[in-house]
Amino acid sequence: MTKTVEFRPTIKAVKMNKGDKQEIVLSIENGSLDGKFESINQLIGEAVNVVIQPSVISYRIPYDVENETPYLKYVVDGSGVVVEVKEEQLAIDGINNKSYKDFIVEMDDVDNFIKEAASFTMPPNVELNPRTILEYLGDGMTYEDIAEEMETKEAAVVIDLDKARQYFAPYAAAWVEYKQ
Repeated sequence: MTKTVEFRPTIKAVKMNKGDKQEIVLSIENGSLDGKFESINQLIGEAVNVVIQPSVISYRIPYDVENETPYLKYVVDGSGVVVEVKEEQLAIDGINNKSYKDFIVEMDDVDNFIKEAASFTMPPNVELNPRTILEYLGDGMTYEDIAEEMETKEAAVVIDLDKARQYFAPYAAAWVEYKQ
């Protein structure tokens, strides 16, 4: 198993130099590298595999512009399960008041929802269990290690986890709000 070092930087610059050398400048101001400098120093001069992902996931919900109400709501029911509730769509005289409103949720919140949700239905078009992938990542496995364990391609692991995160984003937002 390959040793991984995970941290949360901000991309400060991307430099496209002449020739084959490009540079990415990262800034870490959130303490996410605390206690990891020795592991990073051991990687100096080594080839590494880097996955850059945003720390938030955005999603859209259809909205009635005139009434400023969502057509879809995500609520936690009496048993602690997040459910999707569809509101009636009202179109008067053929006028379509439907628009979309954008939201964001922290990727860590989505991952925690996937790992801890009491009830969970696999998203459409996702074959690999995202809960299992997140457990493996938590154990320090790389995407390559997980692909080998699940007998699939590394790209399939990354793509299915991204699809699951996107699908569960509004559920996770409702779950986090309920827990607060």
